[in-house]
Amino acid sequence: MQGIESAHAPVTFRGYQDKNHLDQWAQENERQSLLGSRAAVFGHEVANSLTVISSSLQFVEMELERKQVNDPGLIAIIRGAVGETDRLDSLLNEFRSPARFQTVDLINTDLVKVVKDVLALEVLVCQAGGIIVKLEFEDAVPLVRLDAAKIKQVILNLCKNAVEAMPQGGCLTLNVCRSGQTVVLQINDNGIGVPDSVNMFELFKTTKPGGSGIGLSVVQQIVSAHNGTIACTSETGHGTTFKIVFPIAN
Repeated sequence: MQGIESAHAPVTFRGYQDKNHLDQWAQENERQSLLGSRAAVFGHEVANSLTVISSSLQFVEMELERKQVNDPGLIAIIRGAVGETDRLDSLLNEFRSPARFQTVDLINTDLVKVVKDVLALEVLVCQAGGIIVKLEFEDAVPLVRLDAAKIKQVILNLCKNAVEAMPQGGCLTLNVCRSGQTVVLQINDNGIGVPDSVNMFELFKTTKPGGSGIGLSVVQQIVSAHNGTIACTSETGHGTTFKIVFPIAN
């Protein structure tokens, strides 16, 4: 009898486990379906808003030209904003096509220039929040193979997180340098930091009230698509540093 009981016991237990797994799978499938529906609606509305914003900015630029307003700084800001709406529209189209998600078009690129392009837009937000922005880089940093639009998305996301981590102001430092056969980008803030127990790259995991927990997961996907690596060190109350490493272009 002992042999029969021991033979049957695992079967009963496994069946119980399988039922639990099926229930969990069904719940997760329903949740993913709901997220997909919401994402589709959200994507549609965002696409419409981007079109309106882009058209409005282009209209403003045309009016400035018509009225012969010669302000190179203002024109540069408007064109930069138009470029960002175009970039977001491109990312949105990719988001709507899951099969193409995080595909990258890699060309030899100056990473320092990409960082400067991002900071030209981000510095105004930082100044408004009492945040000092520092850019440090070596002379003649080697080229890396990048999709500039995607890497801008990465840098913007990390800078946005840094700004939100310094509500009372602080210092945001970006450093680009060569390390062996790689180029390293470090983004550092002296904000509130994140507890060691939190995996910031986990999808839907967030420590921010109202946060989605999507941004850093996407950042990691983009960096991986560039054959790069990203790591994070953080200490509660003492800030956070993201270190991104790209191989040098052959």
